[in-house]
Amino acid sequence: MSHATNVGPWTWDTDGPQPLPLDFNSPANLRNWSADVRVMIMVQEITSSLAVRPISGTPDAVNVTLQNGTAIARIDRPGVETFAKQLNYLEYYADQRVERTAEILSQLTDLISPFGAVLPLHPERHRWTFELLQVALEAVSLIEMQCKHLLACRRPNEFSAQVHPMIQTPGHGALPSGHATEAFLVATLLRDLAQTAPHQPHLAEQQLLRQAARIAQNRTAAGVHFPVDSAAGATLGVSVGGYILEMAGSAGHAHGWHCKSDTFGGSDFTYETVTGIFGPDPLETVDPSENATIEYATPLAYSLLVHPATTALHQLYTLAKEEWTTAVAPQARGR
Repeated sequence: MSHATNVGPWTWDTDGPQPLPLDFNSPANLRNWSADVRVMIMVQEITSSLAVRPISGTPDAVNVTLQNGTAIARIDRPGVETFAKQLNYLEYYADQRVERTAEILSQLTDLISPFGAVLPLHPERHRWTFELLQVALEAVSLIEMQCKHLLACRRPNEFSAQVHPMIQTPGHGALPSGHATEAFLVATLLRDLAQTAPHQPHLAEQQLLRQAARIAQNRTAAGVHFPVDSAAGATLGVSVGGYILEMAGSAGHAHGWHCKSDTFGGSDFTYETVTGIFGPDPLETVDPSENATIEYATPLAYSLLVHPATTALHQLYTLAKEEWTTAVAPQARGR
C-alpha cells in the first residue's frame, strides 16, 4: 500500500545516473556488509587455507597444515597410561569447585569477558576487536573439532565414576581441550593488539597467560578435562592465533607447536607449564612421577606466502589495531 502511494507511476530511466559499481575483490567492501556476513567471509578465508590431517604411526597424531603441507601445529595422541597418571588431578581440582563455580558456569558461553579483567576491553569501544576475536574463535572451533574427532580421546568420567563432573560432559572427544585452545587463542590476539596500548605490556602479557591457564584449569575442576588436554589445547590455540596474525599482516608470529602429549606424562597444567609459549623455545614442565623436568612441546617454523593486502582479514585487523593506539592523558586516568 505504501509503495503505491509513495512511489507513484514507474519512471525508471535506464539512461540516467547509476550507482558506481563497488571495487572487485576489495577488502574495503567489508564495511558494506553486516557483521555476521563479515565473520563468515573471514572464517572461510582462514579455514580454507588450512587442513587437519591424520598422521598414523607411533604415536598417532594430527597435523594442522598449510596448503603446501607445512605444519603449523601438531598434536600427538597420548596413550591410556598418560590419562591414568593424571586422574589424581581430577580429585585435587574437584576440591576447588565451590570457589570456581561462577567462573566455570560463565565460561560455558563466554571466553572473552574474563580477559576484560586484564585489559580495558569494552564491546563498544573495541567493536572491531570483538569482531576479530569472534572470527578467530569460529575459525579455530572448526579446527579443534576436527582434531578432537581424529584423536578420539576419552573423557575423565569414562575412566572413573568418581570423577562426577559438575557440568554436562560435552559430546565430543577430550583432547585438545576446546576451552584451552580458545582461551590461548584470545590471549595471543589480545597480546598483539595491545602492544601499543597505554599500559604495562609485559605485565599484561603475564596476566593474559595466567587468565588463559585459569580458564583451562577450570575445565579440569569441572571434571571434564585432564591437564594434558589443556596442554595440547594451549599449543593449538597459540599456533592458530599466530597464524591468523601472520595472515592479517602482523609479522613475527610464524611458528607453531608440536605437542608431544605422551611426554607430558603425569604433569599438571599450570601457568608455569606454558611460560614461554609466545616465544620460540621448547616448553618444559615437571612430571612428579618421574621427578624430572621434561620437554613436552617444540616449535614449528613456517613461512606464509599470502599477501596481507589481498585479504579481508587484514582490513579487520587494521581496524582492531587502531582501537588500541589511542593514548590516554595522565590527568584522565582513574576517572
